[in-house]
Amino acid sequence: MMFKNVNLVEISLSLKYNFEIRGKETLQNLLGQGKISMKEKNVRLVFIWAIIFGYLLPVLASAEDGLIPAFAIERDEVTLERLAQPNAYFDKVGRRFAILGYESGMFEAWAYPLKLVRNFEFSFLLRNSTRPIPAREIVRYAEVTPAATALTYTHQSFTVRAIFVTSITEPGAVILLDVDATEPLTIVAGFLPVLQPMWPAGIGGQYAYWDAGLKAYLISEPTRINHAFVGSPAAQGISYTPAHMLSDTPNEFTIAVEKPEGARGKFIPIILVGGKGKREDIRKIYENLASDPSAVYRAARDHYRDLRQSTLRLKTPVRKLNIALEWAKVSYDNLRVHNPDLGRGLVAGLGVSGTGGRPGFGWFFGTDAYLNSLSLSSLGVLEAAREALAFTQKWQREDGKMAHELSQAAGYINWFKDYPYGYIHGDTTPYYIAAMYDYYLRSGDRDFVRKSWPSIVRAYEWCLKTDEDGDGLMDNRKAGLGALEFGSLTGIQTDIYLAAVWIRAAFSMQKLAEAAREMRHVRLAAEHYEKALASFESRFWDEETGHYAYAFNWQGQRIKDLTPWAAVPFVWKIGSPERTARTLEKICSSEIATDWGVRILTNRSSLYEPLNYNYGAVWPFLTGYAAVALYQHNHSLQGFHLLMSNVEHVFDNALGHITELYSGAHHVWPQEAVAHQGFSTGGVVLPLVRGLLGLGGDASAGQVVFEPRLPADWPEVRVENFRLGEERFNFDYKRKEGMIRLEVESQPGNSFSLVFAPALGAGTRIVRASINGRPVEPEIILPEVPAGPNIQVRVPPFQLAGHDVVELEFEPTVEILPPFIESRVGDYDRGLKMIRVSREGKTVRVVAEGLSGHDYILPITRSGLIAEVTGATLDGGHLLIRIPGEESRRFVRHEIAIHLKL
Repeated sequence: MMFKNVNLVEISLSLKYNFEIRGKETLQNLLGQGKISMKEKNVRLVFIWAIIFGYLLPVLASAEDGLIPAFAIERDEVTLERLAQPNAYFDKVGRRFAILGYESGMFEAWAYPLKLVRNFEFSFLLRNSTRPIPAREIVRYAEVTPAATALTYTHQSFTVRAIFVTSITEPGAVILLDVDATEPLTIVAGFLPVLQPMWPAGIGGQYAYWDAGLKAYLISEPTRINHAFVGSPAAQGISYTPAHMLSDTPNEFTIAVEKPEGARGKFIPIILVGGKGKREDIRKIYENLASDPSAVYRAARDHYRDLRQSTLRLKTPVRKLNIALEWAKVSYDNLRVHNPDLGRGLVAGLGVSGTGGRPGFGWFFGTDAYLNSLSLSSLGVLEAAREALAFTQKWQREDGKMAHELSQAAGYINWFKDYPYGYIHGDTTPYYIAAMYDYYLRSGDRDFVRKSWPSIVRAYEWCLKTDEDGDGLMDNRKAGLGALEFGSLTGIQTDIYLAAVWIRAAFSMQKLAEAAREMRHVRLAAEHYEKALASFESRFWDEETGHYAYAFNWQGQRIKDLTPWAAVPFVWKIGSPERTARTLEKICSSEIATDWGVRILTNRSSLYEPLNYNYGAVWPFLTGYAAVALYQHNHSLQGFHLLMSNVEHVFDNALGHITELYSGAHHVWPQEAVAHQGFSTGGVVLPLVRGLLGLGGDASAGQVVFEPRLPADWPEVRVENFRLGEERFNFDYKRKEGMIRLEVESQPGNSFSLVFAPALGAGTRIVRASINGRPVEPEIILPEVPAGPNIQVRVPPFQLAGHDVVELEFEPTVEILPPFIESRVGDYDRGLKMIRVSREGKTVRVVAEGLSGHDYILPITRSGLIAEVTGATLDGGHLLIRIPGEESRRFVRHEIAIHLKL
């Protein structure tokens, strides 16, 4: 319907944008200038006032009209809480949407791959005040569950809880405000609209305006493909938004709580939604979330409950260890992304982008996907591991090389043609092959191997072509980057990390070829594997320094710097046992190990800088690999220390997540470190599952392995839902006095056999062993290196029947327990370093490092068996150690001898 010379849409928009500013003038213009009939003027007046009433009614209504009944935000055993740290990171993330912010309450919102808004934050106005109270100045508590994060703001006249919940499946989130005030309160929400895809893509022409009917800001652009809605059914928009551009000042809306008693027992919902597509579709999502915010929370709560209950669960005497495992599952789940242009994959990490366009490592990295797939398989999330692997296959280059990284904004640009980052790494392709085998080993998914076989072969053949010097190892000079990405140590022929991953890939190729029944590739890969192993020893071992070198150059000269990258081959039993032990001892020393993890480079190097990404920082990812290597090679005490240093990181910055890297000098993270990093979470999962618990197996062969390497004073460990293929296993391990009892629960009629081989202190005498009451003769596996601290007692493998009991009776001996090492944020390195523990006859020898002039306590078991101690004082169940010398911050090596009576 049209009035003469007046479009109704124009009337509505004119009122919406201009009425408050030029109300009288606008009204006169709409009524018309010049002569019109009285009848037409009256009709126009009726219509105009109808629009005004419809527009102003929601503006004048109080917030109570948009409130919803409050519902319980459930706490559980993994709930984390603390006094809020305004600069500490938090996030709430689903498959399509992410809130990334700080415990101050300021955040940015993403609907993948679009950044919708940034600097979203609250402030408060009391009735008789004109001075806003910034939320960041009064934030008091932070409480985090997998489904919701609650930030509590406290003032003498009110308490407001802001509860953040992100939808698991939809591109949206809700914020629930729980208000308890003693006088009328106005809540102001402000943000800067962005509506830009992730770096390096970009769009233009964005605009925003307040939709009074929806009570939300619409942010859009001229093509009407990218959109966002931000608002609340209780809100009133108060910002002037210029046409055809975004304002330099925040867009704001207010929520007026005129009657505080009316808000009690209710929530005020705020809704954020966005994405690519038709505007009406995005708006419909907004309306659906706004219509029932409780459904968003219930779906998230149920999702994480199902995730936790259906995957690996653990109960040990160390509560933080149990909680860290649960949060690892949540952290990884948060990195699963459904991108509207690219599909379903696993991003590497998340962090606040600020004024930039990259949310941490919130896009797809090939090597990260492969590293993290090992952890996902360990946790029993096999579907996510397969999804991550399959996603990377889509971006394999024609010559076989796997992609290093892919921006989530690749749907807006020609990523691989116009940008140089896609294939710059050489380690990605061999790690793909190794990860495929690791997935197959734990899933038994032969169909996926067969489907992927052409991709695997192309990747393997590409790797072979990068051996420039014919030594059987891949060469960085031809393949691309490996361990490091910049600096003096990148101009090399081959680094030890790339060599190790390639050797593992050659081994994996044999096994994958067997699964695919491609016997020619089995034979060829076996030849490549043996040649690479021989070159590894001759190329990397350096007798002068007594450790495996970091790399060698094109002239064959070794780059002798000590780094924890040397631990990567040890994870896969690459390297001679004696040389491995010597190198691991150096990695455990104070020049590499700290109380919060391992430095990427020895602090004795001229290249060392404590905050340098590649030349001094502490990496939880590498700490985890070193811990696995230590467990694999009979250094359980040292492995436990590194595992627990990573566990502590779950609680020190972003609650529930682990930060990318830390300073090499102090227990603190660099400002630019990504706070939610996937491979850092692997620094807990891998050493916990594959090291401490020794859980593994072969799904296709029907064998499950449980080789626990537990501290000797742990009385009980419960493992639930360890998954191989479609089978799940529960283990109930109990140790008391001279007895270990293991109860195993499995599905009746399953086809799996069990290998059970717990570690015990060297010198332990086995009295008897039985399986389901039937006596058996266990095998005693001695350490690879003579005089090692532990033995393994392996009972004969047996077929599982649904409920089985294994018992081991033994005469215990003295065992060293992990020293307690406390490291708080900001501390310098001071903890006791366990270098070597050995048993020779009746003497247990300990080599440790501590600060000169400092005292330490080392717990032990069976102290009654000790006749004499040198280098320490026996005090009940502890050794009191005094490091000789004047008090200083210099680490000194110290030896202790424990002489036994028997």
